[in-house]
Amino acid sequence: MKRFKITAMCAFALFMALSIASISFAGDLGAIYSKDWTPEQIKAFVNKPWTAEEKAKMGGSDMGYILDKKSFPLEKLTGDLTAKQLYQNGKAVWMPIMMQYGIGMNMKTFKKLWIDEGKWKDPGHQLLDIRMESEFLQGHIPGAIRLDTGLDFWYLPGLAPDQKATYYLQCKSGAPADGGIRGALVARHMRMMGYTGEIYNLTDGFRGWLELGYPVINRHGQFTLVPGTFQKPDPYYSKDKYPKTLKFSPQP
Repeated sequence: MKRFKITAMCAFALFMALSIASISFAGDLGAIYSKDWTPEQIKAFVNKPWTAEEKAKMGGSDMGYILDKKSFPLEKLTGDLTAKQLYQNGKAVWMPIMMQYGIGMNMKTFKKLWIDEGKWKDPGHQLLDIRMESEFLQGHIPGAIRLDTGLDFWYLPGLAPDQKATYYLQCKSGAPADGGIRGALVARHMRMMGYTGEIYNLTDGFRGWLELGYPVINRHGQFTLVPGTFQKPDPYYSKDKYPKTLKFSPQP
């Protein structure tokens, strides 16, 4: 009987220890991350003007990639919401993540490291392209590894096993209203998973790289894009020439 009581007490102690550990662990791997800014920290950051250093990290005002703090919704709306109001509520969730984890490095600085200094050859430096597969196949920065943003928790251990390495995260547009939100989300996830090395979200994104005239590569080879033409309408496309009844249109 005494042995049973001791065994039961040990089992209970082990259960409590595992429960406490799981709560602590879940606090960093669940929807709430213990190192995220508090609402007070978010408000303080939003109300503070951008510093010159922060603007430089985003590519500078001349590139048009400075995130717009004025459009930042600090409070969530409730009740019967319109689609626009729902979007604003979503923005209130992801903009703090962008502000905290997304202000990393602009493409001019990255190009000096990646191409000019040859970091693409260093296994301690990895570029993760977190756009969709279709975007990646159209063209990507030489040496990039594609990572599916929605499945990053699954694929990161295999694609990026060195938690102490330096990682550069690159998505598409770096739009002033939202910045590289996909990169910010993945940067946050990597911190949650235990990555301790430097993590830089490339704030002006693939668009910034292209518009600076830097090289990209796809299955056809290496090329550059004429600056200012990123996602411009096809000048050879005509709605009169290609009517809507056509099964396949060169530009939807």
